[in-house]
Amino acid sequence: PTQWKQSSTIIIPKKGDREDLKNYRPIALLPTIYKLFTKVLVNRMARQLDEQQPREQAGFRSGFSTIDHFHVINQILERTRECKIPLCMVFVDYEKAFDSMEINAAINALVRQNIPKKYIRTLLNINTDCSTSIRLFNNNIAIPINRGVRQGDTISPKLFTAALEDVFRTLGWENRGIMVDGELLTHLRFADDIVLFAYDVKTVAEMLKELNEASTRVGLRINRAKTQAMKNANVLVKPSS
Repeated sequence: PTQWKQSSTIIIPKKGDREDLKNYRPIALLPTIYKLFTKVLVNRMARQLDEQQPREQAGFRSGFSTIDHFHVINQILERTRECKIPLCMVFVDYEKAFDSMEINAAINALVRQNIPKKYIRTLLNINTDCSTSIRLFNNNIAIPINRGVRQGDTISPKLFTAALEDVFRTLGWENRGIMVDGELLTHLRFADDIVLFAYDVKTVAEMLKELNEASTRVGLRINRAKTQAMKNANVLVKPSS
């Protein structure tokens, strides 16, 4: 139905200066019947979608939480400190991740992850020719939605993580990362929050560059101001010549 393609957007303030538009989060108010419909879709696809997600992704998955990743990071920090192993980490932040991702990237990811075609056709239909309205100065202004997934839609988190998984599958990181319990660990993620691991600055910088290039292809932009790097005392940094 056409009504399902229309929403009203409200702006929720986040932390920081309220005079800065970057510190506000848009939330789409969608028809209740539409959200019930997409919830049914999520329930039907959840098992298949979760099977396509690696253990590194803990966001929006039953049985996973940030506590798991905090525990892993804490163990890595303790072990590298005790054994004097070098460790570099980069905490990656995407700029307006849900608003920037190309919807076609999510649809293509679902195709490659073998989601049934009937669900993909439905998702493509309900995410095509969408619009939202914002009330300004007692006037409703209609705005076409050309990219991003709608925040407030029950299916948006699954679409986002499917597209992000597609990004990581393009990265040739088989020989990157750090050794944890006999296996290489390149990163951890919770939805769009990512931390990269490497033994040296050069490698982790290359990983960040490669991730940025792959992310750009699906519309995602890394926020340089909020992306932070850290290293322990065991990392050797070559003096500048």
